[in-house]
Amino acid sequence: MKDAAIEIRQVLQRFQDGYVARDIHKLDEFMQLFVPGMEAELIGIGASARNQHEWFEGAERIREIVESDWKYWGDVRLGVDEAKITVNGEVAWLSTVGTLLQTNHIHSDEVTESTLQQMKEMLDDPTLTPRARLVETAHFGVRRWREREKPEGFPWPFVFTAVLVKQENQWRFHTIHWSMPVD
Repeated sequence: MKDAAIEIRQVLQRFQDGYVARDIHKLDEFMQLFVPGMEAELIGIGASARNQHEWFEGAERIREIVESDWKYWGDVRLGVDEAKITVNGEVAWLSTVGTLLQTNHIHSDEVTESTLQQMKEMLDDPTLTPRARLVETAHFGVRRWREREKPEGFPWPFVFTAVLVKQENQWRFHTIHWSMPVD
C-alpha cells in the first residue's frame, strides 16, 4: 500500500505541474492522468447539478474545463505533500488543501467575455425556472466580479478531493472535486 500511495502522490504532482506550466500543447498528455471515456468526472467550485455549469462528465468535457482553467484561471497551488491518501486495492482517494492565487490575466477582456458567455448560457437554461435563472446568473456574475476586484497574488483557499483507479498498471483520476469556502 505504501508504494501505491507514493505513486498516487506522483500523479497528484504531475497534475500540479500541468496546472503550473499551463502548456496547451501538452494538454493531450495531461489528459492521460484521467480515466478515458465517459466515466471520469470533474466537479468545479460552482457545480450544483450533474453535467451542468461546472460539473463535467467524460474526458472530452474535462479537457475543455482544464483548457479553460489554464487560459483563464489563477495560479493553482495544491498541497501535494500534505495530501491524505487512502488506498484500497485498485481504488484510492485523497484530500488536500490548496490556494488559487489571483493573477492579472483574470482582468482581461477575454476572461470577461468568457464570463458573459457563461452567464448567457445560464439565462438560457431551460431546466431552471425564470426566477432561478435570474438568481443564479446574478450570483455568478457578482462572484466573478468580486474575484476580479482582488489584487494580484490574493490567495483563495480551496479543498481538493479525488478518487483514482488503477488501470493498465497506471493510477488515473476518476473523480475530482474542487470546493471553496462559502463567502
